[in-house]
Amino acid sequence: MEEKRDKRSKRIVVAIDTSDSAIHVIEKAAEVAEMVGADVVVLTVVEVPLVASEGEMNMARIASEEKRIAEYHKQLIDRYFAGSTDMLVESMILYGDAGDKICELAEKIHADLVVVGSRGLGRIESMLLGSVSEKVLRKCRCSVLVVKSSK
Repeated sequence: MEEKRDKRSKRIVVAIDTSDSAIHVIEKAAEVAEMVGADVVVLTVVEVPLVASEGEMNMARIASEEKRIAEYHKQLIDRYFAGSTDMLVESMILYGDAGDKICELAEKIHADLVVVGSRGLGRIESMLLGSVSEKVLRKCRCSVLVVKSSK
């Protein structure tokens, strides 16, 4: 991504999962990226338990999940960024706490914007389950766009 950094001054991290709401997030991110002339990193963070036994996390399952996510990213990139010839679009899969990893990547690549989705949890559910979008809003140093679910 560094080679094109001279030509394109903006970078957007698009953090998605594999739910239906990811479509709304990627649509909005593609729209914004096209408007401002930004390069894009499509990111999915796979949350893994801090301590996992061999039975819970075997390498075959991890490889299978990675392949599935990579194929999903490719489909989305082909669909929403195909017409953007001068835009660099990358796919990344990271492991760990989603909020932390999104913000770490944004800082590492000097992102100008992070685009995330919101599942629209109620106040109580959000407090109990936590919210990736809320954590990203609090923790990231760059601007954050939260795309509401269509539900």
